[in-house]
Amino acid sequence: MKRHPSLHPLSQHHHFALIQALGMRRAAEAPEGKRAAAAQRQAEKFVKFWHKTGHVHFREEEEVLLPEYARHTRLDQDAGVVRLLADHAEIRAAVRDFERRLAEKSPIEPEEVARVGKLLHDHVRLEENEVFPRIEKIMGEKNLNAMGRGLTRLHSKHDVCEV
Repeated sequence: MKRHPSLHPLSQHHHFALIQALGMRRAAEAPEGKRAAAAQRQAEKFVKFWHKTGHVHFREEEEVLLPEYARHTRLDQDAGVVRLLADHAEIRAAVRDFERRLAEKSPIEPEEVARVGKLLHDHVRLEENEVFPRIEKIMGEKNLNAMGRGLTRLHSKHDVCEV
């Protein structure tokens, strides 16, 4: 789906988030003897990804995109936005849990890595397929262009995000 240019930075972030989600899924599906180590490595990669760009992405959605959208509609009446915010809280909780376990050198279960990967994947798809199209429709060209100036590109076109 073609996205309004003002939302391209967020969609670009989503691309890299989907790469992380894929890595988590693959780690959880690794052969039995390698699964635990793969899940641990992927949790480490996800925490690094979060600190590099993930937290900034969430803040931009919460502090730039949604307040602008709120000028045009009641956010509590949009089930997709309510779920988006709930997902943000759940993903933040997962990052903190991964951080704690990594610091304690405690194992991170492959099933938990898979759960977070699915959550991240489904979250991105919700935004791209449901929430963003509604925002584009309701806000209009002028408002989208103004809002888009508050978003940043977190990756260059040449960035490679490891899986």
